[in-house]
Amino acid sequence: MIKFKVPATTANIGPGFDCLGLAFSFYNEYRIEKSDKMLMEGCKPKYNTKDSLFNKAFEATMKVLKKKGSYHAIETPNVPSSRGLGSSANVIVAGCKTANILYGNNKLSDYDIFQIATIIEGHPDNVAPAIFGGLTASVKLNNGKYYCKKYNVSKNLYFSVLIPDFKTSTEMARKLLPKKYSKEDAVSTISHSILIIEALRSGNYELLKTVCKDVIHEPYRKKLIPDYDYIKKTVEKNGDAVLLISGSGPTLLVISNKNNFSKNLYLKNTKANWNIKSLKIKN
Repeated sequence: MIKFKVPATTANIGPGFDCLGLAFSFYNEYRIEKSDKMLMEGCKPKYNTKDSLFNKAFEATMKVLKKKGSYHAIETPNVPSSRGLGSSANVIVAGCKTANILYGNNKLSDYDIFQIATIIEGHPDNVAPAIFGGLTASVKLNNGKYYCKKYNVSKNLYFSVLIPDFKTSTEMARKLLPKKYSKEDAVSTISHSILIIEALRSGNYELLKTVCKDVIHEPYRKKLIPDYDYIKKTVEKNGDAVLLISGSGPTLLVISNKNNFSKNLYLKNTKANWNIKSLKIKN
């Protein structure tokens, strides 16, 4: 069997709504081989269907390749689902790669897979880092194609995720967002998202603290996270660190200039149980 892995990701990074993403050195692993019929092991039964995201991505890629065939795949799902760590983008990218490896002899480039996977996912923020790694900024061009620029993240910054024992859905999180925003909010988002790329790339933590503010999604989505205000206050009180919602939540992302920050973070009397995990960026 052929083995490959796809990283967990975090999207938005504060003001970079639906366009910025980061890849972590924390992976779902896949073993794949050709088969006479579709078989997906290692996942819950509901994901072993023709309507699964993995299979949809596989079929979409096979269509581009103009090939027919099926697969036997074994997934080791380390990335928790519905937690804001790119689990859906992960299996979509894996489905695309499976078709490309087994039946395309890797004919399709990462850029080609990026196009297919983004169409299935609906937005590129998690798909891009899952494919290219590092920090990614993505945009949909006038011709309907998606473009992605990758940046390496400074080693002077340290990342942790706080993963709760409850789930939220992206669909639910999107319903909370306003249908319209003010010009002031639009300008704030544009300026902050540009500079947060520079802060992450250069490791300028003082700049990061200034430009991580978001007005587009976090003020609304935090309502789905019962412990949000308490954790934010605790993180900020504990030292130099910023707290962001990972993707649509409920996982929270902590960025610090201290290597041992997460080891010294203690959460008491929370409504949920939180697993604090230090992660490295997959540049």
